[in-house]
Amino acid sequence: MPKKNKPELKPKPYVESGNIEAHIIADMLRIESITAELREFKETTKGRLDKLESWIIAIVGLTFTTLMTTVVGLLMKVL
Repeated sequence: MPKKNKPELKPKPYVESGNIEAHIIADMLRIESITAELREFKETTKGRLDKLESWIIAIVGLTFTTLMTTVVGLLMKVL
């Protein structure tokens, strides 16, 4: 089996420069921004799915009512 070369461990540039606090704060702000976007997306999607659910219920109800009316009409003609 061929041996794998070990990668060289190099410290990150921001760690070397001692500016790690600024990078941590920037990462935290990015995480907060992404979290806010996800919350907004969740609310928007929930609203759209609620509308879609209402439409589906209305279509199923209308179809069922039409079917029942047709069946009752056919039974009245036959009997």
